[in-house]
Amino acid sequence: MAAVVGGCVRDGLLGTQPPDYDLATSASPEAMLDLFPRAIPIGLRHGTVMVPSAAGPVDVTGFRAESLLEDLQLRDFTINAMALELGAEPVFLDPTGGHRDLADGRLRTPGDPTARLAEDPLRSIRAARFVAQLGVEPDAALRSALPAQAAPAAKLAGERIRAELERLLLGRHVERGLSLLRDIGIERLLIPGVRPDAARITAAVPAELSIRLTAWLRETAAGARLRKLRFPRRIVEAVEQQVAAHPARDWSTGGGALRKLRRKLGDAGLAAVLTVGRAEVTGLADHVDPVAAAGRLDRVENALAELRRTGSLEVERSNLAATGADIMRWLGWPPGPDVGRALRWLTERVAEDMGRNEPETLRALLADFPGAGPPAPSGPLDGPEGEG
Repeated sequence: MAAVVGGCVRDGLLGTQPPDYDLATSASPEAMLDLFPRAIPIGLRHGTVMVPSAAGPVDVTGFRAESLLEDLQLRDFTINAMALELGAEPVFLDPTGGHRDLADGRLRTPGDPTARLAEDPLRSIRAARFVAQLGVEPDAALRSALPAQAAPAAKLAGERIRAELERLLLGRHVERGLSLLRDIGIERLLIPGVRPDAARITAAVPAELSIRLTAWLRETAAGARLRKLRFPRRIVEAVEQQVAAHPARDWSTGGGALRKLRRKLGDAGLAAVLTVGRAEVTGLADHVDPVAAAGRLDRVENALAELRRTGSLEVERSNLAATGADIMRWLGWPPGPDVGRALRWLTERVAEDMGRNEPETLRALLADFPGAGPPAPSGPLDGPEGEG
């Protein structure tokens, strides 16, 4: 026999589309592999195979007890200990009262919470994830048992922790989930130095992973911690740069400084750090004057808007109508660091006035470059020596 179990049953009761499906069966993994030739053994130690289907991958796991009812009572939380037994007449099974707990917004374990959590310490982080996703609250017995699993949970494989944190951070009730992680002692073990107001500010930014990670981990060694937790490299690099650039209210409004930030962060990164800065204002971050911070953010955003309006935010050395070879020929210089400095200086002059970006004007501007000296005798700006 087989039954749909766990989170997909819970999500169905909530009226939401399950992201995946889990089945429990009395068949052995070997029998399942014989029955489904395309099945993939993803966890034979736990009796699990993955069966591809038109609706997506389906994880099929053998009973961990003598019967389905006993199997359900070994699951992590009552809201996941429900099943729909398949057959001509599907039968809904809820031996631990999960449906009622779901309706009442209560999170509890089947049986003794200390025993259930000890079976897999990751369940302590998963509890915070369900708080963030579903808005449930641990009952008194579960809450009392959670702190004892903080240290074992923090030692688990980074990939397992990361999967729970990703879902937690994207939850509608992220502030409550992060607050529970802090209260039970897991947050300080996973990410030391997280600010006391982190949960509140994280809840004030959009549900996008890199932005929420930046809000949560601002002013911490975010990159090293996220690498340890095996977050994807693109996420780690984005968050690391965004945390380093925070707070946006302290950015210089000079064009050169803002262009440098844009080169480093990209448009999405600029927007992310500004979003976190606004969240600190609206979320009343600790030790931040909201009026002063809002005013400084306004000035930064206005400066960026003006640079975009004129097109000068896009100016790069590679856009110049001159090269290092041109600088050396015009000034009679050998190769060296002064050539790079002259190119950067010209870039800033073009950013001030886009009309300056043509060879004759750039050559004339070099007369004002500090240390340039008199230009070399005038000659053709192109031709055999200037081609390329």
